[in-house]
Amino acid sequence: MRGFWMALGALACLAACGPRAEQAEPPAPTRAITDPAPVVAQIYEPYLAANGRARPLLEAAPWSNSMREALVAMQARSAEMEGPILDFDPLINAQDWRLSDLSTTTDAAVEGSHAVVRASFVNAGVREEVIYDLVWEDDRWKVENVRGAQWNLRAIITPAPP
Repeated sequence: MRGFWMALGALACLAACGPRAEQAEPPAPTRAITDPAPVVAQIYEPYLAANGRARPLLEAAPWSNSMREALVAMQARSAEMEGPILDFDPLINAQDWRLSDLSTTTDAAVEGSHAVVRASFVNAGVREEVIYDLVWEDDRWKVENVRGAQWNLRAIITPAPP
């Protein structure tokens, strides 16, 4: 029995005194991708409400910093020209609205970087689709651009080179 205890002691010493096996670091917690589709859906709430009133464009969406700067610059140029550069509401691809049947779908998303969301709705009996390019900025999704089948908001509001 004494031999058993000595062998057990030797094993314990080897385990305690020998080289330690490297312990794997626990994986870093990953942030769950936040679906950007609800961000776009919220933009349409005033349009869907009975007697809803559209917000001014600068307040209508969570714009990225660069898009907000471009919209402010566009508004300043419009004031100088005494005429609109943007003569429709790009969020609904129209001037007037009677929206219904809204759905928002995330077409693509890269966590912490960028996403594409498609908004589909009926406006005054006509099916419309508006595409949103979003960026992850200030720890949330923000609208970087809005596109329709025949137009691109960023292209419309960016001044042509001299």
